[in-house]
Amino acid sequence: MMKSRLPVSRYAVWLVLLFAGFSAAPARQNLPERIVSLSPSVTEILFALEQGHRVVGVSRYCDFPEAVQRLPRVGGFVDPDYEAIVKLKPDLVILLASQGDARRDLHKLGVAVMMVPHRTLEDVHESILSIGAVCGEEDRARKLVGRLRKQARRVSQAVAGKPRPRVLLCIGRGTSSPQLGPIYVAGRDGFFDRLITLAGGVNACREGRVAFPQLSAEGVIRLNPDVIVDLINIQGMPSPPTGELLKQWQALTGVAAVRRGRIYVWTGTRALRPGPRYAEFLTRLARLLHPQAHLPKPAP
Repeated sequence: MMKSRLPVSRYAVWLVLLFAGFSAAPARQNLPERIVSLSPSVTEILFALEQGHRVVGVSRYCDFPEAVQRLPRVGGFVDPDYEAIVKLKPDLVILLASQGDARRDLHKLGVAVMMVPHRTLEDVHESILSIGAVCGEEDRARKLVGRLRKQARRVSQAVAGKPRPRVLLCIGRGTSSPQLGPIYVAGRDGFFDRLITLAGGVNACREGRVAFPQLSAEGVIRLNPDVIVDLINIQGMPSPPTGELLKQWQALTGVAAVRRGRIYVWTGTRALRPGPRYAEFLTRLARLLHPQAHLPKPAP
């Protein structure tokens, strides 16, 4: 069997570009000048690589950086507006690997598509490298990934050897009722699971293979986490006061995190994006779990 002479990361990029209809090393004059992004994490990667000038359309959920607010919206994750996308005349639409239906439909419309992974921390790094390659910014992408990996190592080293609390990371739940309703939490083997480990914790929900299991209040009691981090994303709507959100947990008196006052509510979308800002979330999470640790500032 013939072995590739390309390094692993470049070979992966080459495959992505090949199936997207691009050459393995696109000439600079053939770089995509009009890019549509159908996910917030892809949009953040493009801007982190200083390629915002190429972005002509984004999903309705893209909200960072501020410049994104002025761009046309082309639907959501599962309901892209194909008519709006085609009107923008993109050279390339960048999707997440889980947006297979959109890829099929865009191909039928003759639109060039690139798909990038997003499930794990290394997927985020690979996505940065792939997007950097297709934009002709390989060096900038490698430097960004290098900074992110360095930050993750420094955080992990700062909390090494310390007791590891069991952490329940809630990534979605209803907030309108005074009672705690069904909760979606970070499961094992995914992006958030890895961040919990790097931050010096242990994921309290390690059962099964579901990326985001749904728990009832009884399920939380059974897991009995030491720390609960409640990520509240109410995009486009006013967020309930933090005190009200905390109060919804207080009925779970048998849970260690409730008894010890170790429930933390974070609002906004920053922590929920598997993109280059993960280093900020990782550092903040490590400070929360180990307030006495000497932790570095997030990578710029």
